Amino acid sequence: MTSRHDTLATLKTESETLKTKLEEERAKLHDVELHQVAEKIEALGQFVMKTRRALKGHGNKVLCLDWCKDKRRIVSSSQDGKVIVWDAFTTNKVK
Repeated sequence: MTSRHDTLATLKTESETLKTKLEEERAKLHDVELHQVAEKIEALGQFVMKTRRALKGHGNKVLCLDWCKDKRRIVSSSQDGKVIVWDAFTTNKVK
């Protein structure tokens, strides 16, 4: 019968082996640096962005913003703890 110490040692060894394998697999997926990829992309030239509408409602910095699956609504969250759902076309808050 194995002792708890032996079992813990075996589990620790297994976890270290798995960690090493995961790091190796991650390295295979991320083997190209960003600047190498950027060199292959054609430049956009002069790109001007213009504000069309502003969403106002958070009392603090916005932390996260994402489109809903229907592509009509936007969800935002901020440091003040608020989560707001917006109608993307009217910029009104959805209740």
